[in-house]
Amino acid sequence: VINIVPGSVKGFSFPCFFLGAGFMLVETKAITELALYYGSTWIVTSVVIAAILVMAFFANLLVYKIGTPHIFKTYGLLFITLLSGLFLTSINISSISSPLFNKLLMTFVISFPIFFSGFAFSNELNKSPSITVAFSSNIIGAMIGGFLEYNSMYFGFKSLYIFALLMYIFAFFSSLILSKK
Repeated sequence: VINIVPGSVKGFSFPCFFLGAGFMLVETKAITELALYYGSTWIVTSVVIAAILVMAFFANLLVYKIGTPHIFKTYGLLFITLLSGLFLTSINISSISSPLFNKLLMTFVISFPIFFSGFAFSNELNKSPSITVAFSSNIIGAMIGGFLEYNSMYFGFKSLYIFALLMYIFAFFSSLILSKK
């Protein structure tokens, strides 16, 4: 049973914290990367937010219809999509196909990790003793992810995926460790 009364349960969810940090890093990476394809305008932010909302919606719809996939499947597919995004943003795909196809492909590839992180967050939300604990830990993680994105000024924007990958690895291991307790 999930407790939905705010402030009634004290605690902290490390998996939700790391999922929030990873989410913020992926979102920032999506905005900076898609600016190369759409131009640096309000359209980029609109496309990224719309893609993230669509991915989150479909993840929640699938969780509602079939339940959450096993943690190894969820994180395995999350890691694969992050690595494929890292690979595709490292190469120049502009000569591969039409500009419209390239925009759609990159929008999909860059926002697809959000789909699987939605599964991971749903799983953690189900395990959490309180919605308040899960969401507050997630928001604090997103704030830390926002701080981590400033490292891109030193390490470059490609480092955002590496930092996100690390955050999701920490989320995976903390979820495994805490589920055994």
